[in-house]
Amino acid sequence: MKYYIQRELNEYGPYTLADLQRYVGQGSILLTDMTRSEGMTEWVPVSQVIGNIPVPSAAPPIQTPGMVYGGTPANPGAGTVYGGTGMNYGGQPTAQAGYAPVPPDFHWALVLLIGFFTCGLFIWAWLIVEAAFVKKIKPGSNALIFAILTVCSGFLGVFINGISGAMNHGQSNPLGGLLSFAGLIFYIVSAFQIKSDLEEYYNSVEPIRLQLSGVMTFFFNVYYFQHHFSRIAQWKKTGVLAPQG
Repeated sequence: MKYYIQRELNEYGPYTLADLQRYVGQGSILLTDMTRSEGMTEWVPVSQVIGNIPVPSAAPPIQTPGMVYGGTPANPGAGTVYGGTGMNYGGQPTAQAGYAPVPPDFHWALVLLIGFFTCGLFIWAWLIVEAAFVKKIKPGSNALIFAILTVCSGFLGVFINGISGAMNHGQSNPLGGLLSFAGLIFYIVSAFQIKSDLEEYYNSVEPIRLQLSGVMTFFFNVYYFQHHFSRIAQWKKTGVLAPQG
């Protein structure tokens, strides 16, 4: 049975199942790339076709017509995926090719420093940035909703308490306190939703065996996630995945 690969609206192939295994092993075809056989009407991820079939270790690319490395696309004039160079469209190593977006690459220490000088406001904003990225790789994620509720509840709580304190000689308003508490709950829920979604995605779609600590998520969430985002971003850019640490 022959298979075709779809990438950026172009089709490449056909390939045998052995071809798919070999090119996955080389990194020129990703498990997240879409494929279909000659008898299929729907495109499915390569991972569904290969399944639990062992992927052979990487071997030097064989440049023959129709192959990904320097091969001829199924659609005339579409060009090749790597042009026989082992590089993707952006000139990055093929192991990092794919459709998944690159996480925000911003050192966690800078997030901490800017958050300190902005009295924590930047931390709330960065939580939304992180949750928005999770939404990109996992559209069904609710982390962004909880992150927005965190910010809204927190700001409303601070605002109501500020108004109440100004009008009542420093006395806080119970509603403001309730909203602030709700913001804290939303914050924790958002953090653990991000943890769950990241582990699910990076152990299935892009399986790098990501394991996140519940304790670190509870106490250091935004900084902890950013550490891993930067690690994954560097992996996509350089092909080297640093230890989880």
